[in-house]
Amino acid sequence: MYKDIRGIRYYIEIIGEGEPLLLLHGFTGSSSDWKETVPFLGDYKLILVDLIGHGNTEIPYDQSRFSMEEVCCDLTVLLEGLNVEKVNIAGYSMGGRTALSFAMYNPGRVKKLILESASPGIKNSRDRDSRAESDRILAKSILEDGVRAFVDKWENTPLFFSQKSLGSVKQEAIRRQRLSHTAEGLAGSLTGMGTGVQPNWWPHLKKCKIPVLILTGEWDEKFCEIGKEMHHLLEHSEHIEIQRTGHAIHVEQPRIFGTIVDGFLKQ
Repeated sequence: MYKDIRGIRYYIEIIGEGEPLLLLHGFTGSSSDWKETVPFLGDYKLILVDLIGHGNTEIPYDQSRFSMEEVCCDLTVLLEGLNVEKVNIAGYSMGGRTALSFAMYNPGRVKKLILESASPGIKNSRDRDSRAESDRILAKSILEDGVRAFVDKWENTPLFFSQKSLGSVKQEAIRRQRLSHTAEGLAGSLTGMGTGVQPNWWPHLKKCKIPVLILTGEWDEKFCEIGKEMHHLLEHSEHIEIQRTGHAIHVEQPRIFGTIVDGFLKQ
């Protein structure tokens, strides 16, 4: 279904009944990325959203609407429209950064938080500026060379090497999903809510009182280290490293992901 949120036509899907669980996809993904996880989360009212720049959600003309703060405002309005006062949120990669940002902006609206292969941003201001600049260059190349050229490089980055072991049908479905996006949408997302321009939440983690589950894949060494550090700083957190898995746990191990999330939410 579509909902008008602050002048932007968002695509959302609601599945099931029960306690609400908002699912936020990663960069180049969409709400459909969770389809294999849905059967293992049958006790919840799942709220799946295509974030700005992705899927079937409208691409805004105003580039400021791509910012992390604006997206979190949109999610607040969405939940208010659904009469959801307090929500559990699970987010993957970019969606995990969005989920954490939403919780930081609206701590009273989040019951529990699940962060899959996500980070709180970049600590050092110089490193943030460098990342923002590299994302601007990448966004420019997407606009100039097109989505297909970008996806050809993106799916062959070390971050996704573990997905090469997935069956050909699944790999092709993932590729089709990535190719379905527009250059304008992906470029806007990169420059508006990329790691280099989002807030740096590292100094604020100690203040977070929300129960947090941090999930990382064994083969994703960078995010395993980030997960360990986050776990050390968060007062109420649990870090689980999933064996024989890379960056996209819910894609590579949907049953394990769903089972662990279900157990955490029922604690």
